[in-house]
Amino acid sequence: MLEKEISFHSNKNSLEFTGSQSSIASFSKTLTDPSLFQNLPDELIIMEDVSNNKEINDLEMMYLFLHQKKDMDIRKNKMENTIKEYSRDLLIMYKQIIENAFSIGLDLNAQQNPYQIFKLLNHVHIRKFQEWLAAAPLGKGKKPYAVSTLSRKMVVLKGFLSFLYKTKYIEVPLHEKMLSSNVRDIDRPDRDLGKNEVVQILDYYKDHPIVHCLLATLITTGLRINELCHSKISDISYVDGDYWLYVLGKGRHEREVLLHPYIIEEIRKFRRTRRLDFILDGSDKSYIFMTNKGKPYNYKYLSNYLTKKINEVELPFIKTRKNPITPHTLRHAFAQISSDQGASLDQIKIALGHKSIQTTSIYLQKKSRRENNAGHAWKNSSIINSL
Repeated sequence: MLEKEISFHSNKNSLEFTGSQSSIASFSKTLTDPSLFQNLPDELIIMEDVSNNKEINDLEMMYLFLHQKKDMDIRKNKMENTIKEYSRDLLIMYKQIIENAFSIGLDLNAQQNPYQIFKLLNHVHIRKFQEWLAAAPLGKGKKPYAVSTLSRKMVVLKGFLSFLYKTKYIEVPLHEKMLSSNVRDIDRPDRDLGKNEVVQILDYYKDHPIVHCLLATLITTGLRINELCHSKISDISYVDGDYWLYVLGKGRHEREVLLHPYIIEEIRKFRRTRRLDFILDGSDKSYIFMTNKGKPYNYKYLSNYLTKKINEVELPFIKTRKNPITPHTLRHAFAQISSDQGASLDQIKIALGHKSIQTTSIYLQKKSRRENNAGHAWKNSSIINSL
């Protein structure tokens, strides 16, 4: 029934969906367009009760969910990157539910409006979909999704189903009976990276001003890759002998990151290689890190590029790792090296921009367990020496 991809366009004061061959990425781009929100009727913008609107459909509800405003302070509402990630996850899962309707026991013909699939779902359908998603070969290497990926998708789906129930689009609280998808410590990928490994990676790229600067900046600041990509020259200030970078991070959380003089010089070399000036100017809104075409980096492209460059390094510890080293691994390295240098957990939390200290502690958990493992007591044991 809904085998085709879906396109989306605005029509006066409502949103209308028609079938086409557009891709998920193309449709997601329209679904994330905030300007369409202004054309919605007032009762939809308030989003308290949509039960009387018999025409509104699943995709329109996705749009409302993505663009709902919970606070007068725009910094507390969903960020652009969050909206993009959520829209893609929701669209892919929506398509998967439709394509696998038979296997989860869903009769698509039971609903007159082909775009009101969520009104048909019950708790059994959702659980069967979760079980299918956990087992399907949709992850890297045609393996099932990693537990962390599956958990992220379920957080998005649960939030959306809760929204549908609160706005009375659906009558059953589907989100309440979902299977849990918590990430256990053992499920977390190995993101430990110590000072010695970091030095070796940087040394390998010492003659490559672009890669070296990007890696050095990530390692010494703990920046997220998208935070680095969005950094502008006007975000850098010089206060009491230190350089600081203003960051608007995840969840619109504001913080300042210390830029060591060494990193400032690395940035200067980077921009010189790109034939760009580097003069601190509070009114200069140009991006710090630019491509060879003079454009800011797309954070997904840069993440993939740096992951590739790091894992090309011919070093034993890289070849023996189960998980590739990514820019996010470098963020973990910042936390671990900061801890080694005597920084407190709270100081690391502030530097990383974490809301919860529990999140910060996860970054250091594996390292702490290894350091405090009882097996270390055997290293100078006469038993070991006599073996």
